[in-house]
Amino acid sequence: MDAAAWHMQAMTPPPELPDPMTKAQWSAWSETARASYVRAFRVAMRARPFASPIHERVAERMTASLGSALLEPAGARTILALSAPFSAGKSTMVKAWAQHLHRSVLAGSAPEFLPRWNPTPGLSADTVPVSYVTLLSDSRGTDLYAQLLNFANKDAGGSVRAVVQFAIRALKTHGTRLVVIDDAHMLRTTSVTGRATLNALKHLNTELGELGGVLVLVGADLTGGDVLADPQIRGRLAQHTFGPYEIDTDDGRRAWQRFLKAAETTLLPYLPDNSPGDIAQGLAEYLWIRTTGFVGDASRLLIDGTCHAMNTGQRLDRFAMDPVAVSQRAHDAQQRVELLRRPLALAGPSAGGEDE
Repeated sequence: MDAAAWHMQAMTPPPELPDPMTKAQWSAWSETARASYVRAFRVAMRARPFASPIHERVAERMTASLGSALLEPAGARTILALSAPFSAGKSTMVKAWAQHLHRSVLAGSAPEFLPRWNPTPGLSADTVPVSYVTLLSDSRGTDLYAQLLNFANKDAGGSVRAVVQFAIRALKTHGTRLVVIDDAHMLRTTSVTGRATLNALKHLNTELGELGGVLVLVGADLTGGDVLADPQIRGRLAQHTFGPYEIDTDDGRRAWQRFLKAAETTLLPYLPDNSPGDIAQGLAEYLWIRTTGFVGDASRLLIDGTCHAMNTGQRLDRFAMDPVAVSQRAHDAQQRVELLRRPLALAGPSAGGEDE
């Protein structure tokens, strides 16, 4: 992804949801019209996340940490970090969070073109308030700076020193104030290359701080990993973390039901045979067993289940969602949960008759 594609994503609203239909209107439509309607509903729904209390709470805390970091003096500033398990929605969340910041800076600009500004008299440049790059496996420090240059559509050729200097100059020229590095868990300091990349991150934090910006690291299970264990980084770290929804505590069950209630509010207008509480209460346990609390799987299950219910004229229940495929991770976790929940069979009499 480059800055233009990032800007397009950030500034383009998701497809509009079709207006809900009554049962009478639905019955009057042809099979072709119904199929087209369901496709439009599915596309629009999959393009927008359901409100999630866990993710929203972490996003609010990250915004507060960012606001505090931006008030710090120029130089090495607080580093924000987001750690979550694989598939918990961390990249989706942080992209939405960073793109919201992007829109707040460039509000009103057209999606097709990055607005331009004049960093110095006589010089015009694209405005790139946020840079978003993904750390590659075995990346060198130079690779990190080259990715920043590529994001700004700049040539990354030249010596190591030149690439570093060009990248820092590009951040200044394009007005970048937030650099998000995803998949930071790829960094391993057990190798010379990994240690050099870690040093490059610390150098980037200092240089970005001199420009008034902040560095954000995102990765799977960063907590306790190589990057966040570095003493210099820990001394400047504002760490945020979340996991899937859990239902083994009262607070966890309430949070899970709040997530399902938000989804239910969105879906019920398209489910005339369902009533309030059918999803958030009646299906809460079923949905958790199918997804073990991972929002991505839960969203897919609810949306595709709703589409199945609409196509067949059924209500949304477990029979409408049973055929919906979820990730292999969710399938494996469901099998483990069901095995733990399976009652132990009572032992029958021994082959020898009476107990000895």
